[in-house]
Amino acid sequence: MFSLLTSAERYPQKLDWIELPFLERVWNWMVLHWTRHVRLSPRRQLRFVQQVEAFEEAFKALDEAALKARLQSIRLGLRREGIEDNQVAPAFALIRVVSSRIMGMRHHDVQIRGGYVLVHGCITEMDTGEGKTLTATLAAIVMALAGRQVHVVTVNDYLAGRDAEEMAPLYAWFGLTTATVAEDAPREAREQAYRHPIVYCTGKTLVFDYLKDRLVLGQQLSQMGIRLKDFIRNRPGGELLLPGLQFAIVDEIDSVLIDEARTPLIISATDDSARHEQYYGHALALAREMALYTDFVIDARKRVELTRAGRERLDELAQSLEPLWHNQFRREEAVIQALTALYNFTRDEHYIVRDDKVMIVDEHTGRIMPDRSWEKGLHQLIELKEGVPVTPPRVTLAKISFQLFFRRYMGLAGMTGTGREVAAEMGHVYDLLSVRIPPHRPSRRISQGSRVFATADLKWQALVEKLGQMQERGQPVLVGTRTINAADELAERLAAAGIEHQVLHANQDVEEAEIVSEAGKRGRITIATNMAGRGTDIKLADGVDALGGLHVILTELHDSARVDRQLVGRSARQGQPGSWEEILSLEDELVQVLSGKLLAPLVKALQRSPESRALQWVARKVYWLAQKKLERYHKRIRRSLLKAEFQTRRSLSFTGKSE
Repeated sequence: MFSLLTSAERYPQKLDWIELPFLERVWNWMVLHWTRHVRLSPRRQLRFVQQVEAFEEAFKALDEAALKARLQSIRLGLRREGIEDNQVAPAFALIRVVSSRIMGMRHHDVQIRGGYVLVHGCITEMDTGEGKTLTATLAAIVMALAGRQVHVVTVNDYLAGRDAEEMAPLYAWFGLTTATVAEDAPREAREQAYRHPIVYCTGKTLVFDYLKDRLVLGQQLSQMGIRLKDFIRNRPGGELLLPGLQFAIVDEIDSVLIDEARTPLIISATDDSARHEQYYGHALALAREMALYTDFVIDARKRVELTRAGRERLDELAQSLEPLWHNQFRREEAVIQALTALYNFTRDEHYIVRDDKVMIVDEHTGRIMPDRSWEKGLHQLIELKEGVPVTPPRVTLAKISFQLFFRRYMGLAGMTGTGREVAAEMGHVYDLLSVRIPPHRPSRRISQGSRVFATADLKWQALVEKLGQMQERGQPVLVGTRTINAADELAERLAAAGIEHQVLHANQDVEEAEIVSEAGKRGRITIATNMAGRGTDIKLADGVDALGGLHVILTELHDSARVDRQLVGRSARQGQPGSWEEILSLEDELVQVLSGKLLAPLVKALQRSPESRALQWVARKVYWLAQKKLERYHKRIRRSLLKAEFQTRRSLSFTGKSE
């Protein structure tokens, strides 16, 4: 088995910046960014590509035995001198030649440039369809040959398994074994998988396994503590899963590190001692007695607040209950949570009910997460609301966020097609520089603009009419919806109009890939929630090019413009033709963050003159303002959460407790 580290070197990870002196953090940041900007300039990238091409010409004439001999010298050079251009260039050339011979895939120049950015610990921003999966192999092989374990992080288990299987022959030629760690894999399989030099998995899988290691180690991840436990168990690693956090390549890094940054990753245990069902039942009953606007209000950001009248009414209602409810703080906290469950969480949007269980719908991917639950009693309150069996509450054992976890990698790099909007935040939070790589072929994607309707009903009518015309013409269409409810609404209207279509709710990763892969067939209409099927190529059927390629329609914008661009990027991949447009309404959820005083007159005016260019321009600006407002709000939350985590970590460190 490939051995990366001795027992005395187990669990390498980077100290949090908060643990370094301020001036040292500033100096490191300045040196790092100056070095990267110079080393990763377009001129330096092109010069590196030329070096790779020169080595490639020499390697092409070599037979298998000679290439293997070069591999040994390259491995030795990488381990002695590190990640320097004179060592990485021949390594990339060898990977390029071997990939061409055994897989029939030769890395394009833009992929070489992308790999060059990755090995230097930065984010490579490449357009959708530019071949990021193959690009990742360059950095993964080089870093593994240099002696580091590589974690390739994908957005779901299906993509992790698919990519690992497809690239396994290439890795095997270099003497590197690869493994996949699925979310539901048993512990024994995880232990074996993490001993391989290259591991494919999701971010959630990694974080939970890291937290399990924290629980095993108890207090602090000190080298002395690890050595002592290894000695006691008389075998390296012992009960630990991960061999440290050495190097990670995160695919769709903006989705993992930005969109999911607010989601805490928690390991918990069942608390069977609590009288939870009766307690939450009382909270829900009290909440149903409260009147909206009179006893409580909900602001634009979905926060529930009790009014003075509401507090007085709640105090009056609680007098007939047990003494537990006479505590004002606890009483109000429980009822606010119950009001949140009643008014802010909608079935088939935020969750579904299946087999008498409440299952969360991931707001970023639209996927069902059957093994996840909300904390602080929210999950139990929603179960009571839906009339399904109530599960016992959970007690937190360990907790961390993606923001804090990925900062601990000794080396971190990533790939995305939509990183420019969050480049500054990536630099500030993760010390990651984003580098834009130009496309292999010029984009032929055409924008057909935006249309904003006064009401949702008018929007759906226009959309059905548009889809009918496009199906009759034969051009395939991918329709993006924000929620399961919206997808079902459109599907019902299309069925009533006799328009054939496919609906994708993102419930199963494998089914997603199959449905999305066929979305380029002639006359096919595919309705997909959010980024369902992300990472799967949509191949155009014969004759579709002449019809304009795949057409993408956005029926509602998301909280982040990046997510919209990800959906748009499904068309016109690698120089193919394609087009996109937006068909929106002023009743869309996103716009509701703005004041009703601003929206009401605009809705009336747009109903009277829906074709007015001036009103359409104003409506688009209003939509844009709503999106920017939410983007700023989410960014502030992420910053506040990171600051709170640092403060919590200081407290835990002071008390000697684990996180």
